[in-house]
Amino acid sequence: MKRREFCKAAIVSAIAATPAYRWKRAAADPGSAKGADIPAIKLDGDQTVIPTAALKSFTSNFRGQVLTASDPDYEQARRIWNPMIDRRPAVIARCTGTADIQRAVAFCREREVLAAVRGGGHSFPGYSTCNGGFVIDLSGMRGARVDPMTRTAQVAGGAWNGDLDWEAQQYALATPMGNVSHTGVGGLTLGGGYGRLSRLHGLACDNVISADLITADAKLVHVSASENPDLFWAIRGGGGNFGVVSWFEYRLHPVGPKVLTSELRYAPAQTRSMLEYYGDYASLAPRELALGIQVVGEKPGDRSLVAYFCFFGEPAAGERILASLRTETKPDQENVKSWDYVQLQKRYDGPMPSDDTEYMKSGYVDGLTPALIEALLQERGRVELGLFGGAVADVPATATAVAHRRELFQMAVNAVWRDSSDNDRERAEVHAVWDRLSRFTTGFYANLNVADQKSVDDNWGSNRTRLMQLKKQYDPGNFFRLNANIRPAA
Repeated sequence: MKRREFCKAAIVSAIAATPAYRWKRAAADPGSAKGADIPAIKLDGDQTVIPTAALKSFTSNFRGQVLTASDPDYEQARRIWNPMIDRRPAVIARCTGTADIQRAVAFCREREVLAAVRGGGHSFPGYSTCNGGFVIDLSGMRGARVDPMTRTAQVAGGAWNGDLDWEAQQYALATPMGNVSHTGVGGLTLGGGYGRLSRLHGLACDNVISADLITADAKLVHVSASENPDLFWAIRGGGGNFGVVSWFEYRLHPVGPKVLTSELRYAPAQTRSMLEYYGDYASLAPRELALGIQVVGEKPGDRSLVAYFCFFGEPAAGERILASLRTETKPDQENVKSWDYVQLQKRYDGPMPSDDTEYMKSGYVDGLTPALIEALLQERGRVELGLFGGAVADVPATATAVAHRRELFQMAVNAVWRDSSDNDRERAEVHAVWDRLSRFTTGFYANLNVADQKSVDDNWGSNRTRLMQLKKQYDPGNFFRLNANIRPAA
């Protein structure tokens, strides 16, 4: 994945994406052998070394496991969810708690070493790892505890969606999280956090009550509406730009345990009329309904549509809505099922790390206009449209760092494949489709996209100035830069 070089931060991003073979050679050099100084990359992109004595001193006061390329666990530890992201950090520090995170941040900052923060390792752009840098790995911090009386949950920064889902569902509670259970709550929440419950209960970040945050100066601060409110505002949608969260506190809602779902499949002859129908239905759909649309097919005239229905209200109400959709749209095929919420959240998991490589470009669209519908009919491959609005749109664009609230849909073009030799071809095909469809979009969800720095800057909308001022206040050196980066104000 290449990024345009607008500034030093972008240069470092490009270094973080250096082809893996360069770092494989470095790891095989005598200087990378156990007991020798370790080649690394600084924040400004220059090469440096981490002295053995310094790493030994760090390790002696670090509770978790510290790995370099000479350690037997390194190869497994460096892998993240998407096999397309194949990078070789200089050091991986597997944190066990807040103190470990603080020490890791302090160590990197003192030596100006490039640092990545890993939670679940699901970052589509690969921000959770880097070539030649230092990975602050929270993946072992997966605790979640629920208070059913207050309907709140305390969740560790490295936990997966499924960890929270499981604990909360013991009391028929949940909060909006992503659609794959082994996604990390940290990156998901900090970037906003869309999920099946979002139309009913908002984004993951809208349900954060408080958090424990380690800032760029390695200090621990508690953030909430009443404590450090500026930072609390910034971390809800501002990504990993302001620190590492060791614990989140979430608001929970009654959900399930049974959820009605259906897949409504339509013949190619129905695709145009179904896009028109669901485009009109979007603004009328009840908030309890999560709805996704997928358009697939390799040539015009043979494009078919699947609508994914998921209802979080009373089952009888869901049955009535589904019956109405069935009558009005006459699907060619239908698959109705009642799921346990936990199992529904795990439905599309796959292994971790994945056997499949995946690439995606996405953006927001206001609605399904005639021009967009025509473009979708003429495309090839898979295009997905997720319906939002509802509780997402209730929150003003300036109430959190998430600037895009009013658009009804997220549109995504993605591809999934197995053979790594197809990487360049598959990505090129995604980009070709996206280049033709992106004119219908306004901004993008940073957790699911790779973009140049100017596009990232523009994506914050009216929140950009405030975010840049807060970045200057709390991270003037842009230590936390492997993200959809907010650069400090000049």
